[in-house]
Amino acid sequence: MPILRGFVYILLLPGDIVRRKIGMTVEEDGGILRSFINMCFWGAIFTGIALHYLT
Repeated sequence: MPILRGFVYILLLPGDIVRRKIGMTVEEDGGILRSFINMCFWGAIFTGIALHYLT
């Protein structure tokens, strides 16, 4: 399962970086901030890719 762990680590990395930069612990966050940041980041990446290749 090391490949799956690496994939999950990469997917959660943008939100984790922001959470650490503002000094918030995992308990304080509860996954809300990290989920929002990840959704915005990966949504923008995949929207850009889709627009490039599908239009």
